[in-house]
Amino acid sequence: MDKTTAHLVLLSLTETVAARLRQTEYYARLVSVSLKTNEFYSCSHQRKFSSPIDCTNAIHKVACELFDELWKGEPVRQLGLRVSELTLNNFHQLALFEKDYEKQRTVDRAVDSLRERFGNGSVFRSSFLNSGIRFQTGGTVDDIDYPMMSSQL
Repeated sequence: MDKTTAHLVLLSLTETVAARLRQTEYYARLVSVSLKTNEFYSCSHQRKFSSPIDCTNAIHKVACELFDELWKGEPVRQLGLRVSELTLNNFHQLALFEKDYEKQRTVDRAVDSLRERFGNGSVFRSSFLNSGIRFQTGGTVDDIDYPMMSSQL
């Protein structure tokens, strides 16, 4: 797996986790990325947001930065993404210099609405075309009271 493929896998995991956040009306303050090498060496990094967020692009950007800090070029056996320190949407306060957050949130909500109405595969990013990677991957969480949300591949 090269860096570009790993970033695409992280995007797939992020799509799942961020959609779950929006569906349950939660924001996350902490993002964690974990990986396991082919020799079963496990490591992880995490980073806090200055304010809680549910945007796919913002979570993916941080996840890719964390992966780049972790990965030393060795083969990857398992890649995971987790968000935690969840808060309800009604406690969210925008930061003064937060970039295009409301615009991105509107786009994410529109995509979620289209997927709900026309099926999960109706809208996905073109970067997944001919990549062999599903646009949404990861485990499912059936519990409505989410203490943390995570996905692994």
